[in-house]
This record gives sequence, structure tokens and C-alpha cells, in this order.
Amino acid sequence: MLIPEDYVRDLPVRLGLYRRIGALASDAETEAMAAELVDRFGPMPPEVDNLLGVVALKRACRDAGVEKLEAGPKGMVLTFRGNAFSNPAGLVAWLSSKGGLVRLRPDHKLAISREMDVAARLRFARDTLGALVGIVGQAKAA
Repeated sequence: MLIPEDYVRDLPVRLGLYRRIGALASDAETEAMAAELVDRFGPMPPEVDNLLGVVALKRACRDAGVEKLEAGPKGMVLTFRGNAFSNPAGLVAWLSSKGGLVRLRPDHKLAISREMDVAARLRFARDTLGALVGIVGQAKAA
């Protein structure tokens, strides 16, 4: 996931953009960065859009306490940092609301078994991580 050379020709500018993109701390900052890129360099190529999406997923993983997210055409598996989740009761309640679509495996990993194309996997990962971040927030508020 690189910023294409034909989108941002100047190497020092591209390197500076990578640093700034890596430091984005919120969805609002990501949206502002996307708007700035469009203003400065024109419509974003898919590679840059994907880069911003991956950075947002990594941020959500960090906020949710997810150490690893593995996704493929048949589903995804999320591994929690230290095999623990900060709000187990909230996680169990959320899992029960999912009607078996998402399950907690004996090795403390969340498993989602569902055939998905790439776009659906990204949406589902974003939605799942968003829900987990919300559950973590409930534990912090309590």
C-alpha cells in the first residue's frame, strides 16, 4: 500500500505524507487528510484510499485491544492482546446479540465464519472493531 509515484512525484513530500498518515489519531483526522490529499494532488487513487483505510483499521485494532486481525474469503479471526478483553461481560452480551455469526473460540479468539468479498470484509472488520471499541469504552466509563 504505497502512495503511487505518479500521484505524489516528490519523494520527500511522499515520505512526509507517510509520516503524517501514520500519526493520524482519529477518523476526523483521516477524513481531513483525505480532503487535503484531494485538494493538493487531485482525486485519490485506490492505493491511497486503501492506505487510509488500513491505517484506520490499525487504529481501531489498537483501541479495541486487538493484536491481530486475519481476514480471508471465508471469514476472519481477531486475536486479543494478551488473550484478554478489558470488558468480558460486555463482549459476552455483544456476542449473544450476534446470533452465532461471531463466536468466541476456546483459544480466546473471535471467529467470524462468513463468505465475503474484499469490500464486505473491510466493512465487516470496521463494524466489528467499532463495536469492540464501544465495548472497551463502556468498561473505561464504569
